[in-house]
Amino acid sequence: MTKPLILGLSATLRNARSSASSTNLVQELEGLDRREDLDEFMTSQAKIHLDQFIAAGRAKEVPFDEMYRRLRKMGGTRGLSNSEVCLVAALWAARNGGVRIEHASLADHFPANGDALDIETLKQRLRRADGIILATPVYFGDRSSLSQRFIEMLRADETLRRDLAGKVYGGISVGAKRNGGQETALIYQMLDMIDIGLLAVGNDFETTSQYGGTGHAGDIGTMPKDTYGINTSLGVGRRIAHVTLSLDAGHHCTLKAPLRLGLWILQDRDGEAGKRAKQAIEKSLKNSSTAAELKTINFTEDTIRPCIACDICPTHVGPDSEYRCIIGLKDDGLYKNHQKLMDVDVLMPVVFCPVDRDGLVSVYQQFMERTRYLRRGDYVFSDRLVVPIVFVEVGANEHMDVRLLTSFIRHHTVMQKPVVGLIHDGRLLNSNEVEQTLRAAIENGKFVLQGRLATTDSMPDKLRYNPVGYVLSQAKDRDAESLHARELLVEQRNRKSRKEKTERLTIEDPDS
Repeated sequence: MTKPLILGLSATLRNARSSASSTNLVQELEGLDRREDLDEFMTSQAKIHLDQFIAAGRAKEVPFDEMYRRLRKMGGTRGLSNSEVCLVAALWAARNGGVRIEHASLADHFPANGDALDIETLKQRLRRADGIILATPVYFGDRSSLSQRFIEMLRADETLRRDLAGKVYGGISVGAKRNGGQETALIYQMLDMIDIGLLAVGNDFETTSQYGGTGHAGDIGTMPKDTYGINTSLGVGRRIAHVTLSLDAGHHCTLKAPLRLGLWILQDRDGEAGKRAKQAIEKSLKNSSTAAELKTINFTEDTIRPCIACDICPTHVGPDSEYRCIIGLKDDGLYKNHQKLMDVDVLMPVVFCPVDRDGLVSVYQQFMERTRYLRRGDYVFSDRLVVPIVFVEVGANEHMDVRLLTSFIRHHTVMQKPVVGLIHDGRLLNSNEVEQTLRAAIENGKFVLQGRLATTDSMPDKLRYNPVGYVLSQAKDRDAESLHARELLVEQRNRKSRKEKTERLTIEDPDS
């Protein structure tokens, strides 16, 4: 069976490698066995790129535009720019994760001067790929113009968007400062890619499951010095490899039991959002071949205390079935519904955003804060699909779809395009779009679940929250009692997954 393919795209005009030399770059990466070899390769290639700038006239203070023209004539077969260093790290990690890799330079297709070139070749490479990593430099907290032109190309081609739907996306951004807009660039780019129809992932649990690779490089050739940025980029490669392998396995299975949709109502007024969400899902299911059942929790009916930011969270290492938040009041919404949160396949948080806030009940922020114990409890929601459902009255301007995405992706999840229902004078204006997005979500959720269960025995079992910046939590994690409890937790999770795999899945022969 052919392994999934990850296409790495470089969206910088300072690129050192052209698409014509992409095969050579991949071969170079395939020859690096150890992380130390990768570090040495990136350092030497970044120096080559710096030397090329010097040869192009940097030492003689040649104007940069003239240097750029000279660099374009050097062939693009050696060296790595700062953005390419992070992209190479991600591709190397992805290959080590068990997938095939390819590389392409967007500068070859969208030159600084002139019209787009050889776009059909780029589109065919995108269609062949199962996952895409897009690496961009940061400009004012946003992407490069190359990344923008690429995304505009996707938006303008309905057939291509349809062909890319359900593929996996991961992002990398490189800025001149440590807090130079890398995360906002990643967020904006992620929003566009999932709107096009791809599924988004961040980096992995080893780098605390953030939005993607965040490189810090203020001058030419300096990226290899940023170990943290390199590590986050490696995390993107590992994560996208894991999810594409899982989805590939999921397409060779059949679900024997209904898909469990967790409808979590977090902001509503007089039950309007909950009612609209249920109606839309039921309509979508009528036109879907996937059987599913709704598991609704209306958190607006409960009191949810805010997180008090305790210094050790969760309270202890233990099985997922145990409630492990320090707030133990029995009428608390998280305390009452903890077990119900565990028993879903697709996470569907629901919010209502009206213009008139009178009567609106919102526990959204308290809920997100309190899921800290679930994230820090070794990512309880890992590898679940998240589908935010937002009903917004025209003029409300609350941006809850963005907030839901940026919060839930940090649970080590897979993100789907939000369902956004537009309401005016009490009428849903885009009911067809809502139902179509939900149908896609149900199908994606099925494949994500099937893949997660199918790969239970073959995927790494060391999923673990890394308490970066929390000294007391780090000390607790290293004591003998916690280490033993974590071993029991891993064993318990694996037993549960294997049991679910047997009860809920029929595995097909992938070669048949």
